[in-house]
Amino acid sequence: MTETAEKQSVILKGIIGSPGACLARAYVFRKRIEVKRVEIAPDQVDAELERYNAAVRMTATDIQNLRRKAEERHGEKYAAIFDSHLLMLEDPQFGPKLVARLKKELVNVESIVRDTVDQLHKAFSAIEDPYLRERAIDIKDVGGRLLRHLMGLQGPAAEIGDEPYVLVAQEVTPSEMLDFAKGGLQGICLDTGGATSHVAILAGALGIPSVFGLSNFSLVARTGDQILLDTRRECRLVHNPDADEIARFNASVENTGSEKVLSDTTADGWRLHIAANIVRSEELPLLEPLKIKRIGLFRSEFIFMESVDLPSEKFQTEVYTRVVEAAPEMAVLRTIDIGSDKPLRYVPLAHEENPAMGFRSVRFSLARPDIFEPQLRAMIRAAQHGNCRIIFPMVSVPAELAALDELYRRIVDEVKPAKVPEWGIMLEVPSAVFMLADIARYTRYISLGTNDLLQFFFAVDRTNEKLAGLADMMSLPFLRLMGQCVAEAQKHGIRVGICGEMASDPLGFITLLGLGVDEFSMRPAALKNIMALIPQLNRVQVRGIVQSMLMNPPDDHDCRAFLQANFPL
Repeated sequence: MTETAEKQSVILKGIIGSPGACLARAYVFRKRIEVKRVEIAPDQVDAELERYNAAVRMTATDIQNLRRKAEERHGEKYAAIFDSHLLMLEDPQFGPKLVARLKKELVNVESIVRDTVDQLHKAFSAIEDPYLRERAIDIKDVGGRLLRHLMGLQGPAAEIGDEPYVLVAQEVTPSEMLDFAKGGLQGICLDTGGATSHVAILAGALGIPSVFGLSNFSLVARTGDQILLDTRRECRLVHNPDADEIARFNASVENTGSEKVLSDTTADGWRLHIAANIVRSEELPLLEPLKIKRIGLFRSEFIFMESVDLPSEKFQTEVYTRVVEAAPEMAVLRTIDIGSDKPLRYVPLAHEENPAMGFRSVRFSLARPDIFEPQLRAMIRAAQHGNCRIIFPMVSVPAELAALDELYRRIVDEVKPAKVPEWGIMLEVPSAVFMLADIARYTRYISLGTNDLLQFFFAVDRTNEKLAGLADMMSLPFLRLMGQCVAEAQKHGIRVGICGEMASDPLGFITLLGLGVDEFSMRPAALKNIMALIPQLNRVQVRGIVQSMLMNPPDDHDCRAFLQANFPL
């Protein structure tokens, strides 16, 4: 990209999703391509047809390249999915019908493509047969590629080249963000969402600074604008920073201070179990420099989200084995957690008014044994290569515990492993806090998922930036819930781990330590800060201060300010 005329510097505030700092050009991503309907003269039809045919050829090349990559990674069975995409370009309901409309209506070809794709997508989405209904996704995919070629929109690689970039958008899904992360993604600025959304968590795992709740920033910013994003202490987003602001930023990045002592042992000699939350196997090399030997959460759903179809049992076994081998002390594998804001392209889910509390996580898994059982077999086989635990997300009623136990026993009998990995649950629904006696009948391990637990406790959609201030993990009611949960679990002999974002926050970490938790898992980007904090803390002192705060809270109930006064960070 080249420099344009000087633009005015604008400072914006938003909700910090993940810490970090970057200075790069913007890439503005628009999920739905806006198409204007423009009338054309009869003598322009041939030129429009030529543009259309060229776009079809480029789209076909894209699909053939995707097919080749799918075959290399997953085999012919999965690569064949893209054959249907190629056939769609030749379908009489698509190409010939589109050309006929172009000649009759005399409007630009983009508007005809948009209208045709929308009509076909709507028609296939309404079909009762599940196989045919799934083709609606294919239609949308092929149509989107065709439109991008017609309009010269080819994504960051074409619009930005090899430069690093900051993604600016109204919203993105976790799977879309993974696609962007394969390039030079340096930062994320979204109009919507909040600090505990899955995109924020994923950004933190990848070490990318992110900010949410920017209202209509994506409508103001333009691809190529310069973006200064600094979320290390507070949110500072500068759109088109001037020379002085850039100089101050560069100086702050260079002056990072001396290296601190990193340890997993408190000042009074108590060794904590510190682990990493892992999204992709590519993150595993990050653990060795920090001497991290535990993975407290492997989010298996991202294997599914990055695949073009259901990943094979063999492929899953290979990935889980790499994870287990990378964590000699313990690797915790979570079964697939899709739904809500983590859909699968190849598994259509019905529209739900409130998907966060809908057909997702273990509810989905128990209803889809064709997906769930191969995953369990793969995880149990991978567990033979080290120390491993398998956990199930979003268990909310005792009946699910019984169903999981019965299924797990059956899969173990089928696999016949030399050693049977322990299974546990993620506690992320308030109802589960009040069924710990039931949980203890089946397992002696829970992992607190504070992200979902927080939104369900306060009845706040964590992706809604207007409500972000209500779901405060440091609020007194939530801390009391956490304290009750930890104490009750320990009374029943249940080990308690934490894998939510609360463990990545210094004050959240201190509070959890004070509640009696000693097993923490967090995004890799937070490990260094937390391990620098641990040797400064006296566990007995922390426990006394936190317990005193819960029993005799400050007059204004501001637990955050109270802890900041007692533990200057």
